[in-house]
Amino acid sequence: MKFTLLASWALLAAAQTAPPPLVPLDKLNIPKAEEGVADADQPQAASLNGNALFGVRDKEGKITAALAVMNQDASNPNLRLAAGRTIDAFLRFNESIPIYGDGIEKFPKDYRFPRLRGQRHISIRYFREAIADLEKAVQLAPNSFDAAYYLGLAYYFQGEHDRAASSFARCEAQTEKPLAGKADLLGGRSCETIRQDPNVLVPLQYWRYLALRRSGNMEAARNYLNTVDPNLTVSSARPFQDALLFFLGKKDISELLAGANEGGRDFLTRSTAAATFLFTEGERAQACSIWARNAMDQNWDHLGVINSEAEYWRNSRAACALYGPPPANK
Repeated sequence: MKFTLLASWALLAAAQTAPPPLVPLDKLNIPKAEEGVADADQPQAASLNGNALFGVRDKEGKITAALAVMNQDASNPNLRLAAGRTIDAFLRFNESIPIYGDGIEKFPKDYRFPRLRGQRHISIRYFREAIADLEKAVQLAPNSFDAAYYLGLAYYFQGEHDRAASSFARCEAQTEKPLAGKADLLGGRSCETIRQDPNVLVPLQYWRYLALRRSGNMEAARNYLNTVDPNLTVSSARPFQDALLFFLGKKDISELLAGANEGGRDFLTRSTAAATFLFTEGERAQACSIWARNAMDQNWDHLGVINSEAEYWRNSRAACALYGPPPANK
């Protein structure tokens, strides 16, 4: 699936110095998700615009094998988690969510089950259900990075940006002031140690800054940005770090987007940053055009796609509608 935005990026490059002209959305050639791919399985969810989102066929029987191992010992939570994660790898979340739900009932003190079910509720665009699960996970393990991170994302996509920023902030604060009582994270990541791994810290900082901007608290966003270290060494978090460097004014928007394969997941992280920044700077036509494109991307499980759907079809629908009608369902 190819989609050329070179003209848009040229306009965006000047966005920090001059307002770009408005681009009506009905003039854009917005791509549709590729729903007929060879490995597509049954629909697992619907986008916020009602388009079917498909899982992937398990050609080698890995799911069947994982379920067989799980059923050999129903008292072992790790086998249940492994089965759920195997199913997740095929984007078959309608099958993994009940696995985690049974785990919540069988192992009520194990935070990993509401944490993972909450994450998968985000994947299928059930944000309220995700919030309920992830709030429970945080109660069970308030020092869990993953519980706090995905709770913040669930709030963000639901449009509760203040609460999103608070969830990210609470986790990051534990790096300076660890909690007195700590849950056994059973191999999971801890909030208090995230500064030891920039590949974990930087994505949280990315979303925390965006949440502050989207909440309208621009002063808090600027103050928070002053605490971000631009010199961290990252590997997997490079798109997030480049976005933070753009926010800090150390990269322009063309540098942020340069080299990103538009059909890849890297592009989605970078363009989500660009769209949200532009929207909160008042450049809403350009922001909406990026959200519109990303909302139809075939990488439907990516957080950048979920965010773009939430913005374009829900949280910022009224603003985006000013620049043209939304794409119709097909």
